[in-house]
Amino acid sequence: MKKILLSISLLFAFNSIFAQSSGSFGYTDAKSAGLAFTYASNALGVDAIGVNPANLALQDFTRFSMKTLLPLPPLSLSLTTPLSVEKYNYFFGGVTDANGKTVGRYLTQSDKDELNQLLGESDLIFNTQIHFLSFAFNVSEKVGGFGFAFVDRIGSNIRLSKVFTDLVFSGLYPMKLYSFSDMDIKLSYTREMSFSYGRKIVDFDDKFIQSLYGGLAVKFVRGYYYLSTAKNNSYFKLENDNVIRGKWDYEIYHALSPSFAKNYGKDSIVSVDNFSFSLFPEPAGTGMGFDLGLTAILSNQMRVSLAVTDIGSITWDKNQAIIKGSGDFTFEGYSSKDQIDSLKDKFKQVTSDLKSSFTTSLPTALRLGVSYRLDQAPFISKFPGRMLVSFDYNQGFNNEIGNSTKPRFSLGIDWKPGNWIPTVRTGISLGGKLGFRWGFGLGIMAGPFDFNIATSNFDSIVSQNTATKLNLYLETKWRF
Repeated sequence: MKKILLSISLLFAFNSIFAQSSGSFGYTDAKSAGLAFTYASNALGVDAIGVNPANLALQDFTRFSMKTLLPLPPLSLSLTTPLSVEKYNYFFGGVTDANGKTVGRYLTQSDKDELNQLLGESDLIFNTQIHFLSFAFNVSEKVGGFGFAFVDRIGSNIRLSKVFTDLVFSGLYPMKLYSFSDMDIKLSYTREMSFSYGRKIVDFDDKFIQSLYGGLAVKFVRGYYYLSTAKNNSYFKLENDNVIRGKWDYEIYHALSPSFAKNYGKDSIVSVDNFSFSLFPEPAGTGMGFDLGLTAILSNQMRVSLAVTDIGSITWDKNQAIIKGSGDFTFEGYSSKDQIDSLKDKFKQVTSDLKSSFTTSLPTALRLGVSYRLDQAPFISKFPGRMLVSFDYNQGFNNEIGNSTKPRFSLGIDWKPGNWIPTVRTGISLGGKLGFRWGFGLGIMAGPFDFNIATSNFDSIVSQNTATKLNLYLETKWRF
């Protein structure tokens, strides 16, 4: 059991080493991070894989581009916390007393309410992708472009119930309903092999649309780990007679690769006799997915893109368990051993269905974007370098890892001032699960290599003491 937990922890630790993902907000390569995750119409070459397969047919700087672990693996250092450095120092840094000693700060009710809100309404989110090999090759305008990706994805969406912080900071209030329905935990580890293709569909004589491109991606997904609270309707209340009455009603989906676990024990506790880490573990689930994309060239300056990505699902049918708990309980105190034993027995009434499979959706999302070459605008006679301005609307269709049903809007500017000057990128993103973000990045093209560095939260650099989202993205890309 300890070996399994250690291995899973190591897998999740890759969040600090590699970056990229999917869904409506999870795609986090260095270029798109600098543009505040604006990518639907401007992602070309290998960057188009997983975003819009139609863009594989558009001409990039070179016909071939590739991402792999060499010469330098992609690097992502990301941290999202409920407390900024300033807030942490205020609540936990202490104060200096009259003798010059540091003592704990006395928190007023207003302080407690603020801390309760900060800790109780925060999520732990990461979405990571390990690019073993991804490449794109644009053969010709007639044939189109091809893409391939072999990628591991590790991620989590974790929101603990506000009940926990309410009890710590406010105590137990009579006749107040404490519900755990806001609690949501999702963890997953999947591997994806995708094949993408995009080409020109038709040319138009119409003045409004010059040409239309289309693309399709087929994805084969293997699932190695999944944990999710499918539902949690548990609650309790302190009645006027000083008796706590409540109900617990939850359902958990859990699956683990047989290479990690040989069988489930009582109450779905994993027991492993001989565990060894493998680069190619046996999957606990398998599935397929599709990406569909269109890009319309409106003029030499403007294009519009529409894509729906990750259409599909995973069926978990090996080492899987559907864990259910349901029942009423009453707690009158520790006045007798029988009362304590009775309460314990209530919480032991857990059923584990080890035969039924379950299915989870991929993080299906819609992407709509428009890009405009401002330096080629007919109303501008002279412009320093090359500038591409892009606008995106991203909408998730579920709340799987890396996805959100809250719409997200973003604006990105990609500016290359001159041949020997690095590309400057910036952008803002609003809405979605992550809220406001201000991206900033730089890009350098040096022979067969692209080097990109960015942050999706530039305010974390200029306002380090008040920032709660800290991250840094680095990547290299091959071009031929």
